[in-house]
Amino acid sequence: MARHRSRDRASRGAGARVILYRWQGASTNFGDELNTILWPRLLPGFFDENPGTRFLGIGSVLDRRHPPEPTKIVAGSGYGGYERKPRLDETWIIHWVRGPRTAATLGLPAALALGDPAVLVPSALGLPAMDRTGIGFMPHFESAARGAWRQAAAMAGVRLIDPRDNPLDILRAIGRCELLLSEALHGAIVADALRVPWVAIRPLAQIHRAKWADWADTMDLRPQFNRLPASTLAEWAGTIRLGSWPTTHKWMDPHAGRLETIASDRLIARASRALRMAAQATPQLSSGSALDRCQSRMLDAVHAMRIEPLRGISRFASVTQSRQSLQASDVSAYQLKSIG
Repeated sequence: MARHRSRDRASRGAGARVILYRWQGASTNFGDELNTILWPRLLPGFFDENPGTRFLGIGSVLDRRHPPEPTKIVAGSGYGGYERKPRLDETWIIHWVRGPRTAATLGLPAALALGDPAVLVPSALGLPAMDRTGIGFMPHFESAARGAWRQAAAMAGVRLIDPRDNPLDILRAIGRCELLLSEALHGAIVADALRVPWVAIRPLAQIHRAKWADWADTMDLRPQFNRLPASTLAEWAGTIRLGSWPTTHKWMDPHAGRLETIASDRLIARASRALRMAAQATPQLSSGSALDRCQSRMLDAVHAMRIEPLRGISRFASVTQSRQSLQASDVSAYQLKSIG
């Protein structure tokens, strides 16, 4: 069984050295890239390239993609169904997981479902307040790659936020929106943490939908999805059931450019009309108390993990430990310099 309780052998403490794992594909993806800017600030000096220990943070990476030998430290990852469920044994150290659905799927205690670490990004980076104008739209990175959403967004009078761009630029772009339409889960998560109202766009590919509920359950939310049609034939081909198979991806990738040329003005115009309709939907935002609870519990877990990373969360103080007590500590996650 995964060690969500104390390990028998001694922890390496705050001087632990681990490799920061993130999913990497042909293009970068905002949610996965958030790992590179969040964790080094929350856990300075914690990471190196030692392959003997993997740190799994933001992303649906809690599955069987990882080799059996390394120790896997889990801090907020989720199970997304992209790979088979992991065999949780003594090499897995679970501090917390993304949500209750991940916990239930993997047979973990519900108390470990603290939330998605991306909710910590705005406070950890100390992002300054910005003037908010206009409506932004963040497609899923696969939709951005295969679709014609830049053209559709321009026709709809909506500002496209490409999830493949630099994550800091994306954070600032979200912060400048008065409303965000997002097919990308982490677009909505970060908008919610920044207190930017958001409208959930149902992911075109069915496999990307379940993780929304996993996160939303921790925030007392039920996403009200709005639908957008595919904006190109290449995008449509990638969203049908056959398109989710790895063999289909292998065929589609070299033909993507050819499929894109078949995209008609009609498809783009239809997508633009749907964007305009989505912009009229009632936006969502978690309650301040739900956000504060989620952030506080995760920061308590980060504080404990910094001290003894190879021991699970239940070894330490209750997750109801106050934010004030962490602020008073000289290793508090709250004592961070802002990024201008």
